[in-house]
Amino acid sequence: METWVIISLVVLFIIIIGLIVYYISKNNNKVSQGTILVPDVKSKIDIEESSSDLVENKLIEKVDFKSIPEEITKDTKVVSSLSISSKTENDLLKKLELFEKNKGFIKKDVNLATLSKQFETNTKYLSEIIKIHRQKPFNSYLNELRVYYIVNRIKNEPKYINTKVSYLASDCGFTSHSTFTTIFTQIMNESPSVFLKRIKEEQKRI
Repeated sequence: METWVIISLVVLFIIIIGLIVYYISKNNNKVSQGTILVPDVKSKIDIEESSSDLVENKLIEKVDFKSIPEEITKDTKVVSSLSISSKTENDLLKKLELFEKNKGFIKKDVNLATLSKQFETNTKYLSEIIKIHRQKPFNSYLNELRVYYIVNRIKNEPKYINTKVSYLASDCGFTSHSTFTTIFTQIMNESPSVFLKRIKEEQKRI
C-alpha cells in the first residue's frame, strides 16, 4: 500500500513538474514571438512611409512648374512681363511723347480707353508703359499734365490771373470744377484760388 502511495506521489510530482515546464516554455515562446513582431511592425511602418513618399514624389512629378506664369513666381515691373516687343514699346513711347507735346491731355474726353484706341494698343499695355516710364498710374499722369499745364499758363500769361477757377478747370481738360480744385490742391499743396492770389501778389512786386 505504501508503495502505491509513493508511486502516486512520484507520478503527481512528475505531472506537476511537466505542467510547470510547459507553462514556462509557452511563455518563453510568446516573448520570443513578440521580439520578432516588433521588427515586423517597424518594417510595416517603413513600407507605409516609403509608399507615402513614392506617392508624394509622383504627385510632384505631375506638376509642370514650367507652365506656371512668370508673373506669379516673381515680382515684375518690366514691360517684358507683358510680352511687349522692344519695337512696340518704342512706338508707344513715341506716341506718348507726341501726345504730351501736342497737349492732347487737355481734351475732356481723354481717358485710358480712348487713348489706347488712339495709340492702337490695349489698355493694359498702355497702363504699364506709363507706370514704368512715367512712374505713376494713368489717372495721376493725366491729372498732373493738366495741372502743370494750367499752372504754366497762369505764371506766363497775365490774363489767367484774373480768370475764374471754373474756366481754368475747363481750359485744362477737367469737366468738374470741384474735381479740378481737389486735384490741383493735392498736387500744388494749395487751392487754385490761393495759388492765383499768391501769383498776383508776386507779379505786383515785380
